[in-house]
Amino acid sequence: MAIIFDLGRVVVSWDPVAIVGSVMGPADAEALAERLFNHPDWLEVDRGTLSLHAMARQAELRTGLSAAQNLAILQAVPASLLPDPAMVRLIEQLHGAGHVLYALSNMGHASIDWLEQHQSFWRFFSGKVVSARVRMMKPEPDIYRYLLVSFDLKAKECLFIDDSPANVAAAEALGIGGMVFTDAVQCRRQLIEQGWLHD
Repeated sequence: MAIIFDLGRVVVSWDPVAIVGSVMGPADAEALAERLFNHPDWLEVDRGTLSLHAMARQAELRTGLSAAQNLAILQAVPASLLPDPAMVRLIEQLHGAGHVLYALSNMGHASIDWLEQHQSFWRFFSGKVVSARVRMMKPEPDIYRYLLVSFDLKAKECLFIDDSPANVAAAEALGIGGMVFTDAVQCRRQLIEQGWLHD
Protein backbone atom coordinates (compact mmCIF):
# COMPACT_ATOMS: atom_id res chain seq x y z
CA MET A 1 0.00 0.00 0.00
CA ALA A 2 1.15 3.52 -0.78
CA ILE A 3 1.12 6.46 1.62
CA ILE A 4 1.42 9.93 0.12
CA PHE A 5 2.59 12.82 2.30
CA ASP A 6 2.26 16.56 1.90
CA LEU A 7 5.51 18.28 2.98
CA GLY A 8 4.88 21.77 4.42
CA ARG A 9 3.30 21.69 7.90
CA VAL A 10 3.34 17.88 7.76
CA VAL A 11 6.89 16.60 7.27
CA VAL A 12 8.67 19.97 7.45
CA SER A 13 7.85 23.24 9.20
CA TRP A 14 6.20 26.13 7.36
CA ASP A 15 5.93 29.30 9.45
CA PRO A 16 5.78 32.50 7.36
CA VAL A 17 5.61 34.80 10.41
CA ALA A 18 8.81 33.31 11.85
CA ILE A 19 10.51 33.59 8.45
CA VAL A 20 9.66 37.28 8.15
CA GLY A 21 10.70 37.86 11.76
CA SER A 22 14.06 36.16 11.21
CA VAL A 23 14.89 38.62 8.41
CA MET A 24 13.11 41.86 9.38
CA GLY A 25 12.66 41.49 13.15
CA PRO A 26 9.43 40.73 15.03
CA ALA A 27 7.75 44.14 14.55
CA ASP A 28 4.90 43.81 12.04
CA ALA A 29 6.09 40.31 11.09
CA GLU A 30 2.55 38.92 11.13
CA ALA A 31 1.12 41.66 8.89
CA LEU A 32 4.10 41.48 6.54
CA ALA A 33 3.84 37.70 6.25
CA GLU A 34 0.15 38.05 5.42
CA ARG A 35 0.80 40.65 2.71
CA LEU A 36 3.74 38.78 1.18
CA PHE A 37 2.67 35.12 1.29
CA ASN A 38 -1.14 35.21 1.39
CA HIS A 39 -1.28 36.46 -2.19
CA PRO A 40 -1.74 34.88 -5.65
CA ASP A 41 1.91 35.65 -6.49
CA TRP A 42 3.11 33.12 -3.90
CA LEU A 43 0.88 30.48 -5.46
CA GLU A 44 2.50 31.24 -8.83
CA VAL A 45 5.93 30.71 -7.25
CA ASP A 46 4.64 27.33 -6.04
CA ARG A 47 3.32 26.63 -9.53
CA GLY A 48 6.73 27.40 -11.01
CA THR A 49 5.41 30.26 -13.17
CA LEU A 50 6.88 33.21 -11.21
CA SER A 51 10.49 33.69 -10.07
CA LEU A 52 11.37 34.87 -6.57
CA HIS A 53 13.00 37.97 -8.07
CA ALA A 54 9.84 38.88 -10.00
CA MET A 55 7.67 38.29 -6.95
CA ALA A 56 9.97 40.47 -4.83
CA ARG A 57 9.59 43.34 -7.30
CA GLN A 58 5.83 42.92 -7.62
CA ALA A 59 5.38 42.86 -3.83
CA GLU A 60 6.99 46.26 -3.17
CA LEU A 61 3.73 48.23 -3.07
CA ARG A 62 1.79 45.83 -0.86
CA THR A 63 4.61 45.20 1.65
CA GLY A 64 6.14 48.67 1.69
CA LEU A 65 9.55 47.00 1.47
CA SER A 66 12.14 47.26 -1.26
CA ALA A 67 12.49 44.45 -3.77
CA ALA A 68 15.78 43.53 -2.09
CA GLN A 69 14.10 43.26 1.33
CA ASN A 70 11.25 41.18 -0.08
CA LEU A 71 13.76 38.95 -1.83
CA ALA A 72 15.73 38.45 1.39
CA ILE A 73 12.55 37.15 3.06
CA LEU A 74 11.68 34.90 0.12
CA GLN A 75 15.22 33.51 -0.01
CA ALA A 76 15.03 32.67 3.72
CA VAL A 77 12.16 30.26 3.09
CA PRO A 78 14.05 27.10 2.00
CA ALA A 79 16.38 26.88 5.02
CA SER A 80 13.39 27.39 7.36
CA LEU A 81 11.73 24.15 6.19
CA LEU A 82 12.97 21.93 9.00
CA PRO A 83 11.87 18.30 9.39
CA ASP A 84 9.69 17.33 12.34
CA PRO A 85 11.74 14.59 14.08
CA ALA A 86 8.55 12.80 15.21
CA MET A 87 7.30 12.67 11.62
CA VAL A 88 10.64 11.44 10.30
CA ARG A 89 10.49 8.60 12.86
CA LEU A 90 6.94 7.79 11.79
CA ILE A 91 7.93 7.81 8.11
CA GLU A 92 10.85 5.51 8.86
CA GLN A 93 8.50 3.10 10.70
CA LEU A 94 6.01 3.09 7.83
CA HIS A 95 8.81 2.43 5.36
CA GLY A 96 10.09 -0.37 7.59
CA ALA A 97 6.57 -1.85 7.72
CA GLY A 98 6.68 -2.26 3.95
CA HIS A 99 4.63 0.71 2.80
CA VAL A 100 5.75 2.60 -0.31
CA LEU A 101 5.96 6.32 0.43
CA TYR A 102 5.55 9.32 -1.86
CA ALA A 103 5.50 13.10 -1.44
CA LEU A 104 2.96 15.40 -3.09
CA SER A 105 3.65 19.05 -2.37
CA ASN A 106 2.81 22.57 -3.47
CA MET A 107 6.30 24.03 -3.35
CA GLY A 108 8.52 26.34 -5.39
CA HIS A 109 11.77 25.36 -7.06
CA ALA A 110 14.10 26.91 -4.46
CA SER A 111 12.44 25.13 -1.55
CA ILE A 112 12.32 21.64 -3.05
CA ASP A 113 15.89 21.99 -4.37
CA TRP A 114 17.06 22.92 -0.86
CA LEU A 115 15.23 20.02 0.78
CA GLU A 116 16.65 17.54 -1.72
CA GLN A 117 20.18 18.79 -1.08
CA HIS A 118 20.02 19.10 2.71
CA GLN A 119 17.64 16.47 4.10
CA SER A 120 18.12 12.74 4.40
CA PHE A 121 14.49 11.65 4.89
CA TRP A 122 14.19 11.23 1.11
CA ARG A 123 15.75 7.78 1.46
CA PHE A 124 12.36 6.56 2.73
CA PHE A 125 10.47 7.92 -0.29
CA SER A 126 10.03 6.14 -3.61
CA GLY A 127 9.08 9.29 -5.49
CA LYS A 128 7.70 12.80 -5.32
CA VAL A 129 5.52 15.18 -7.31
CA VAL A 130 6.14 18.89 -6.69
CA SER A 131 3.90 21.63 -8.06
CA ALA A 132 6.62 23.89 -9.47
CA ARG A 133 8.08 21.02 -11.49
CA VAL A 134 4.80 19.90 -13.06
CA ARG A 135 3.01 23.30 -13.26
CA MET A 136 0.00 21.85 -11.43
CA MET A 137 -1.15 22.36 -7.86
CA LYS A 138 -3.29 20.77 -5.19
CA PRO A 139 -6.28 20.71 -4.98
CA GLU A 140 -6.48 20.54 -8.80
CA PRO A 141 -7.45 16.96 -9.72
CA ASP A 142 -4.78 16.72 -12.43
CA ILE A 143 -1.84 16.73 -10.00
CA TYR A 144 -3.28 13.72 -8.13
CA ARG A 145 -3.87 11.91 -11.42
CA TYR A 146 -0.32 12.77 -12.48
CA LEU A 147 1.05 11.15 -9.32
CA LEU A 148 -1.07 8.01 -9.75
CA VAL A 149 -0.05 7.59 -13.40
CA SER A 150 3.62 8.46 -12.84
CA PHE A 151 4.10 5.78 -10.20
CA ASP A 152 1.52 3.30 -11.49
CA LEU A 153 -0.60 3.54 -8.35
CA LYS A 154 -4.23 2.53 -7.85
CA ALA A 155 -6.24 5.20 -6.03
CA LYS A 156 -7.99 2.73 -3.74
CA GLU A 157 -4.60 1.39 -2.56
CA CYS A 158 -3.33 4.83 -1.51
CA LEU A 159 -3.65 7.05 1.55
CA PHE A 160 -3.01 10.80 1.24
CA ILE A 161 -2.04 12.85 4.33
CA ASP A 162 -2.23 16.67 4.15
CA ASP A 163 -2.92 19.49 6.62
CA SER A 164 -5.39 21.09 4.17
CA PRO A 165 -8.93 19.65 4.29
CA ALA A 166 -9.51 20.92 0.73
CA ASN A 167 -6.48 19.03 -0.55
CA VAL A 168 -7.59 15.85 1.22
CA ALA A 169 -11.14 16.21 -0.13
CA ALA A 170 -9.78 16.54 -3.68
CA ALA A 171 -7.84 13.29 -3.27
CA GLU A 172 -10.89 11.51 -1.84
CA ALA A 173 -12.98 12.67 -4.81
CA LEU A 174 -10.63 10.60 -7.00
CA GLY A 175 -10.96 7.52 -4.79
CA ILE A 176 -7.77 8.04 -2.79
CA GLY A 177 -8.02 7.51 0.96
CA GLY A 178 -7.57 10.74 2.91
CA MET A 179 -6.37 11.88 6.32
CA VAL A 180 -6.31 15.49 7.52
CA PHE A 181 -3.06 16.07 9.43
CA THR A 182 -2.90 18.02 12.67
CA ASP A 183 0.25 16.69 14.36
CA ALA A 184 2.50 13.65 14.49
CA VAL A 185 0.75 12.13 17.52
CA GLN A 186 -2.68 12.26 15.89
CA CYS A 187 -1.26 11.01 12.59
CA ARG A 188 0.34 7.98 14.24
CA ARG A 189 -2.83 7.20 16.19
CA GLN A 190 -5.01 7.31 13.07
CA LEU A 191 -2.56 5.17 11.08
CA ILE A 192 -2.69 2.54 13.86
CA GLU A 193 -6.51 2.75 14.05
CA GLN A 194 -6.80 2.30 10.28
CA GLY A 195 -4.39 -0.64 10.26
CA TRP A 196 -1.53 1.00 8.39
CA LEU A 197 0.80 0.65 11.35
CA HIS A 198 0.99 -1.71 14.32
CA ASP A 199 1.69 -0.23 17.74
